Amino acid sequence: MQTLLKSVRRVPLHVIWEITAACNLRCIHCEGSFGKRDPAELSTQEALRLCDELAAEGCRFCNITGGEPLLRRDWDALCARLAQAGVEVTLVSNGTLLDDEAVRKARAAGVGRVALSLDGLRATHDRIRPKGGGLSSFDEVMAAMDLLRRSQLESAVITHVSRWNLGELEALHDLLGQKGVTLWQVQLGLPLGRLRQIGEPYMVGPEQLEALTRMLAGMIEGGGRPLVKVTDTIGYFSRWEPILRRPLRGGLGFWTGCYAGILCAGIESNGALKGCPSMPPEFIAGNLRERSLHDLWADESAFAYNTRWREENLTGYCARCPYRRLCRAGCTTLAYSVTGTIYENPYCLHRVLACGGEEGG
Repeated sequence: MQTLLKSVRRVPLHVIWEITAACNLRCIHCEGSFGKRDPAELSTQEALRLCDELAAEGCRFCNITGGEPLLRRDWDALCARLAQAGVEVTLVSNGTLLDDEAVRKARAAGVGRVALSLDGLRATHDRIRPKGGGLSSFDEVMAAMDLLRRSQLESAVITHVSRWNLGELEALHDLLGQKGVTLWQVQLGLPLGRLRQIGEPYMVGPEQLEALTRMLAGMIEGGGRPLVKVTDTIGYFSRWEPILRRPLRGGLGFWTGCYAGILCAGIESNGALKGCPSMPPEFIAGNLRERSLHDLWADESAFAYNTRWREENLTGYCARCPYRRLCRAGCTTLAYSVTGTIYENPYCLHRVLACGGEEGG
């Protein structure tokens, strides 16, 4: 099954572009430790040129994010340039700066969906995304959802699952349904950036994956709104796999390995290109100021973790797993951030179940 990856034509189909590192919040789990604007941030002309390159290279879906993208003055011009080229644009915001004017600009620019960050009920969300001064970022996100609903602009929500909010997920699902949210993206937080500095247990443990997966599968099977989208960090080859990866837009309906640098790409505000935006600096393929997207993408050696992946490098349980050639150790960034290698991943539900809750090395 290793040939499945090799049979896929490499196209930057899905792109997540962090147009600025500036952010008005200091979320305790921020993988990029965002806050201050990068002085090397792409200029408007450089960014517009990159929009054209993305469209020319086959990008069909682009998430415009940050930092907080609304802090970049030309965010709507970048969205418009992409949308005019036929790219489906999603604006990803923490929701605290979304107002009538921002919604008006988003609609005029051709933004198809606005995705907001929500990481728990009021006390939990405000603990993770503190505002200070007695203000509540949770209340501001709720107001943003109401604003989007009135505007009839499609809304989505992204939630990082942690030990702090694991018991609130069902209540969150109900709340989002009441707010008219159409899509709910659920993912594990990664031990990168500020998350590494949290002084108490935050990430869910592998032993909690079964309960989490069963819960999410139940929500998916229950139907209704919002639709639940589970990202690459959760699951892998359990009895719930066909439910978790039930295709929303076609697809095989089961995990087929990481496609970073194959069908998806991440771009930092300074032009650094990676196969996935969550990847740490070690995975930067090059800078789009120095080389064109066409040239960088064509250089397979820049994405060797996938283009030159080798089964014999797998370690621990992953080395003997029957799905190893297809799975390739799950989410590359999750595996690397937890173990220091892309060739072993303890956050695999199949592994947890197969080893009876033991570490399974």
